Amino acid sequence: MTARAWEVARRVDWPAVWMRARWLTHHTKRLYNNLSEEERREFFRLVVPTKDAPMVARKDRGRVQELVTKAFTGSPRN
Repeated sequence: MTARAWEVARRVDWPAVWMRARWLTHHTKRLYNNLSEEERREFFRLVVPTKDAPMVARKDRGRVQELVTKAFTGSPRN
């Protein structure tokens, strides 16, 4: 098992993993800095897939777009 894990780990593009982790960390900070706690809870409730709803519901897509725009632009909180 350890030998197999080592072989798989050797094939991973670790610089790409590092760059994606940095990108995600940066944008997560923006999300937390630009959205209120209530908006963050709403965002995760809408976006995180569940067994019953693996995709964002059509009726919620507009609100998700508003929250993403606010997270990235840093517009003033309501």
